[in-house]
Amino acid sequence: MLTNKEKYLFDLHGFVVIKNVVPQDEIKRMLELSDYWHSLPEEELPAPLKSYSHPSVKATDARTIQNPHYGDEAFGRLALNPEIMRFVLAFTLNSPQLIDIALTRNHRDSNDIPFHGGVVDYPGIPRGLHHPACAYQAVDDTIFANFLNAAVPLVDVPEGTGFVCIPGSHKTPFVRPDDIDIYDEPPTVINVCPKAGDVVLFTEALVHGARKWTADYPRRTVFVRYSTSYASWSPAHAPFEEHKAKISDEIYELQQIQGFQTRKKVVDRLLAEIDSSALQNSA
Repeated sequence: MLTNKEKYLFDLHGFVVIKNVVPQDEIKRMLELSDYWHSLPEEELPAPLKSYSHPSVKATDARTIQNPHYGDEAFGRLALNPEIMRFVLAFTLNSPQLIDIALTRNHRDSNDIPFHGGVVDYPGIPRGLHHPACAYQAVDDTIFANFLNAAVPLVDVPEGTGFVCIPGSHKTPFVRPDDIDIYDEPPTVINVCPKAGDVVLFTEALVHGARKWTADYPRRTVFVRYSTSYASWSPAHAPFEEHKAKISDEIYELQQIQGFQTRKKVVDRLLAEIDSSALQNSA
């Protein structure tokens, strides 16, 4: 499903920018919903939508609304976008699981996001290893990644702000030096500035963060996160059975934990669609 160049560049950098793959009418719909939902207080969000809550979250951090695909089908269609899934299927060896969709909104007053990912130095994990939830391997012309993140900007991202990363850090066995931060310059740190409708797909093993937003308009981004289908995540990432009717059967199936011996029906459908598109493009 992927060209040699696509695999080479993803393995080299740890991310890929997929240009102009989300239709503009879908971007407009998700942008309108983002502005509406973010205008609501927590208690008025339609269940099971909720703001991300964690002890580390500060009042000046960007607000993140989880589970927007239960509020509108546009977010489910985004998760099944064939160009995104072409990479996700290849890197999960056709065993994907949708674990989370998050809708974020940043302002100029929002905090930046320090580097995270890469080799960790946590108790219980030997120094020099990536977190086991972020495995990455490239062997015999095949890439395997068990945690992928598709960042979809709903507005154009100006230079000097937004997503930054250390290219190639998803493979190094060395812990990042403390004096390297998100405001360092190339070649160590690069700033990726996609347009609305582009997708930045990266492995969570990559060291990444975000610089402070500087534009007059808010930054609105959808993050769609995938893992391998046999990964066991917390119940917070499981389908909400009482809200099952709000999502499509394919999204429901994509959220399920399942062994790698059995292929999900939605994967068969996507593979056939991708193959058909490739044949048409080569004709």
